[in-house]
Amino acid sequence: MGNGQGTPNNITKGIITMSDKNFIGLGHNPNPNVPDIPEGFGAALFKEPEARTYFENLSDIEKTNVIRYIQRNNLTGDEARNKISNVIKSLKNNTLDFTNLM
Repeated sequence: MGNGQGTPNNITKGIITMSDKNFIGLGHNPNPNVPDIPEGFGAALFKEPEARTYFENLSDIEKTNVIRYIQRNNLTGDEARNKISNVIKSLKNNTLDFTNLM
């Protein structure tokens, strides 16, 4: 998976890429229809292949809604981790159940 420190091999200069349509980083997204994936969410997706696969297959609108949900209220620390954890659990179950909390 990574460099022995829990980070994916495909992190280069603070930018993580999943595919051409899913970009983690700040302001370098080649897909203008979807915002950049927050780094904490991207790291969580790399740890959970089922969630990552489901996320990668979402429409651009669904991906945008997921990212906006995560970014809403600018949570930090445990609150942000809990929000991301709930999203990952939902994606692993091939659902967007967390969206009813939006």
